[in-house]
Amino acid sequence: MFELAHQTAQILLWPTLLAIDVLFAYALVEAGRFAVQSVQRRRARADWQRFVDTGGPGAIPIRGYPVAALFASDTGLRLHQAEVFALKRLEAVRVVTRVTPMLGLVATLIPMGPALIALSENNVYAMGEHMRTAFTAVILGLATSVITFWIASVRKRWYAEEIVALEPLLKRTGDTPARTATEGRHPHREAA
Repeated sequence: MFELAHQTAQILLWPTLLAIDVLFAYALVEAGRFAVQSVQRRRARADWQRFVDTGGPGAIPIRGYPVAALFASDTGLRLHQAEVFALKRLEAVRVVTRVTPMLGLVATLIPMGPALIALSENNVYAMGEHMRTAFTAVILGLATSVITFWIASVRKRWYAEEIVALEPLLKRTGDTPARTATEGRHPHREAA
């Protein structure tokens, strides 16, 4: 039974390492998208303020402000729908933030067994190779998590600011939503 579990763990090593590599690439792509969105938001700050002051359904959407763009394109948008839209946009990056450290731990522990066996056999080279795999996996997993956590945290604040700014516009167009998910809590205090 123990040998079967050991073999299963060894089989899981390469898919886990591949998943870490793919998620690290995803984090780098998201970092690029985040940088572009950040520049767009900075350049469109005056347009955003004008949108909030005079905007409403049918107004021109502003680049870098996805919740506002949704609001401008959908005349029947309700506040809770905007919140769900924002959560959907954050979902993938938040999942990656939580999953990659676990994958890094899995990919660290699997090669530790063979490394300890190699050490007991005085095979320092084999032990070093297994340890290299273990440490590389955990470093990539944690680096991915750090990148995506930061992105998710800042985007969450951006989307919360957009939703808070859009609430009076929704009320102006006749929407009187029930208590929203953002009421009663501080949007910056939740972890991504």
